[in-house]
Amino acid sequence: MNEAISSNPFSLVKSSDYTDEQINSLWVDLGDKIVAKIIEPDSEMSKYILGGKGAGKTHLLRYHSYPVARKRTPAKKSGLSIIAGTKYLAVFLRASTLDSSRFEAVIGTASAWQQLFGVYLEVQLSIAVLEALCNIAETSPDDVLAEDQFILELRRQVRDSTLDTANDLAAVLDWLISVRDDIDDAIAASAFSGNLQWTAPVFIGQLALPLKRAIDRLHPTLADSSLIYMLDEIENFTVLQQEVVNTLIRFGEGKASFRISGRLYAVKTYSVIGRAEENRDGQEYRVENLDRTLRENQRYSSFAREFILRRLGIQIRGGADSIKLPALFEDIKTDDFYRHALTQVGIQESDNSFIDSFSEILRTATTKRDLVEQPDEVIQNLTDHLPLLIQKLNILLFCKKYKKNASAVSLAAKIRDQSVDFIENLSRGSYSTAFGHYKADLFAQLCRENRRPVPYAGFDLFVDMSCGNPRSLIILLGQVFDIASFKGLGFMDGPPIPMQIQTNAAREAAEFMYENDCNYGISSDRARISIDRLATVLRTARYALKIPEVSPLAVSFDEDGLSPSAKECLTAALSYSLVFRSEGRQDRNSHRLLTKIQLNPMLSPRWGLPTGLRGDISLNSDLANAIFDIDAKAKFLNLLKIIEARWNNPFGSTSIESIQQKLF
Repeated sequence: MNEAISSNPFSLVKSSDYTDEQINSLWVDLGDKIVAKIIEPDSEMSKYILGGKGAGKTHLLRYHSYPVARKRTPAKKSGLSIIAGTKYLAVFLRASTLDSSRFEAVIGTASAWQQLFGVYLEVQLSIAVLEALCNIAETSPDDVLAEDQFILELRRQVRDSTLDTANDLAAVLDWLISVRDDIDDAIAASAFSGNLQWTAPVFIGQLALPLKRAIDRLHPTLADSSLIYMLDEIENFTVLQQEVVNTLIRFGEGKASFRISGRLYAVKTYSVIGRAEENRDGQEYRVENLDRTLRENQRYSSFAREFILRRLGIQIRGGADSIKLPALFEDIKTDDFYRHALTQVGIQESDNSFIDSFSEILRTATTKRDLVEQPDEVIQNLTDHLPLLIQKLNILLFCKKYKKNASAVSLAAKIRDQSVDFIENLSRGSYSTAFGHYKADLFAQLCRENRRPVPYAGFDLFVDMSCGNPRSLIILLGQVFDIASFKGLGFMDGPPIPMQIQTNAAREAAEFMYENDCNYGISSDRARISIDRLATVLRTARYALKIPEVSPLAVSFDEDGLSPSAKECLTAALSYSLVFRSEGRQDRNSHRLLTKIQLNPMLSPRWGLPTGLRGDISLNSDLANAIFDIDAKAKFLNLLKIIEARWNNPFGSTSIESIQQKLF
């Protein structure tokens, strides 16, 4: 029996709230090759590491900074030996700590405030470097650091008399802190005097970049190591402030490099100060899409398990003593053709109202004489004495395979024979494939028809829903923990968490992400309207009589056919991680490469959608524009009626079919 957990171990979700010790204790390696690909510490080229909220950007940068690396090594180990092992000195700065709004021009010129911000940024970065160097000197008593040579080289770059009295690293650190304090005082005074009075000891690019030359004079080990500035949350900088960063990137080659993290929408400009040109991807910088890297990481599932165990304060030891996380959660029992799963959600074999609905469709198909004359025999062949899920699958296959002027009774009899063979022998073939493809969707339909919530349960399903984002997994499990605790259930000291609690937790997590976690103003509001329309199309597909695509979670379309406003809305939806861009596919007719996007699986419980990705629904430009152009509400509703009729009336009139062919 495991010890009860009194407080929610998943409540602390922001790496910015962690101590250095927590950064180390909660670190789980994604694999050396993955981390090296993201950070690239031996590369002199700067890099933007962009990802959604909770992708692990802050944790990743802080873990590789010197102060955190120092905490995970024995106290007796020298700072120089740490640098000798890593071959780099990295320092971390969070953009939000600069309070960048102070540097927006209220008085004076915008360029003057931009210069002031640039100096302040370099001073803060240099303070972080000097703090690390002081620690290296203090913890390396057996090594002689040429501090006098360091100061001599620094004075060549910084022509300020106030630096002349500094004679060691600690004194240089004090000088930098005094410069920072002077800037703070000048900004505060300007609010009252209406005049900014301050003389800069350096200009942009004269401190943080040439600092590497001074570091090289300290010790050969430092000379053989690179200097990396890790700047987090770059989205908090304005366009003019990001120009400062871009300028440092451009002129940092051979001196220092940057690892800059931010949201997917973080970078507002690649322009540099005073130049009509931009930094170029592959020339001055590279971009790493952290979301995509994590989603494609084959080790993510095992990473997630270890990550959660760290949260629970348990170290993986292997063997029988290991905690089996999946065993803590009641799972959906899919055996015996979902009979057990249906019982779990309270559906009986007699709950087959879908048969009456299908019968009505057959009887009203006036253009198909054989269907009208023999609907009872068709239904009998497809459903009599068969498991509920098999009945629904047979009806689906009938709708997909029936052709005009064909014998409906013969087709129904053939499908029945295949289903019976599959039930009795679990034979492989087209029927087995269809069952594997559609079983989850048909189970969801049965839940909806019987007014039962579509269940979302099982640790592995939650891992898949998080889609490579550790924070999403924490939010899901945090909701499970809270609801279970409210009902008096233990997380690890009792029976598995019931499926209903997990389902409620998944829906709460989806609502939190949709309503609160993606609330950034007008842009996000517009994006959410478009995502609601997209999800409505996907939901219409999943719960249709003739499901158009297996587990509909993705759509494909020609992005060039979108209007400017629709493109803007799509970009916002991608930036806020409401949808993900997948590898495109070629159109069957035009052979053009189509854009393919999938809904974030974290949002799936909000609309009862699947969490796995299998195929996509192809949309033409009219429907794609109606989804992403929020001013096209009336058009979207009209098109939705057409596709709903098509997917739910497989034996409809020719006129309706012709309209739908134009749509798709």
